[in-house]
Amino acid sequence: MWRWLAEAFAVAAKDLRTEFRTRVAINSLGLFALTVLAAVSYTVGPYRIAAEDRPFLLAVLLWIVIFFAALAGLDRSFVKEEESHTAPLLRLAASPSAVWFGKLVFNLLVIYMLMAILVPLYCILMGYTIMMVWEFVLILVLGGYALAVITTIVAAIIARALTRGALFSVLSLPLLLPLMIFLIQGTAGVAEGTPEIVSSTVRAVLSMGGIMTIVSAALFPVVWSD
Repeated sequence: MWRWLAEAFAVAAKDLRTEFRTRVAINSLGLFALTVLAAVSYTVGPYRIAAEDRPFLLAVLLWIVIFFAALAGLDRSFVKEEESHTAPLLRLAASPSAVWFGKLVFNLLVIYMLMAILVPLYCILMGYTIMMVWEFVLILVLGGYALAVITTIVAAIIARALTRGALFSVLSLPLLLPLMIFLIQGTAGVAEGTPEIVSSTVRAVLSMGGIMTIVSAALFPVVWSD
């Protein structure tokens, strides 16, 4: 168990060192998210939406920015090894499950860093008032995890494809669409202060994240060793 954890965190640490040197994923996510946020805040603004529509519409815009920023920056999770021809060495150095978990940890940290910067800025610029703050944080944490799980396994599947960018979006969107719907409903619920919607959202996102974790853990060794 300890050896497996050491291998997994070694993979995550390697990716973090590489990312802080090149800043490919961080720049892609950050520039996309900030550009879209600036455009939305300028064109829509905090006062151009009717008060009764604000909780839902602002939740929709928030998760659209987060999801498409993730799609713009997390498609290269496994491409680095394929392009540098170091994937065979990684296969020898760590077990498939450790590689999957290490990549998941890296993607999760990137998504959480994006959320930590983007969400407060969004709430300030758009005047988005959250009635249930801690439940909102829980939804962000669970949503970020489910997003990381889905993008990690899809990035592994398309790593050797020639048209990686288009294929990543095509494969990810059918899996991400139900998750986005749940998260939008839950975010609107915490903005309106409706615990029933929030609790149902938490259960739905937990279930989806758990199912995708089990499926990804079972599928990744086949994808990685093929």
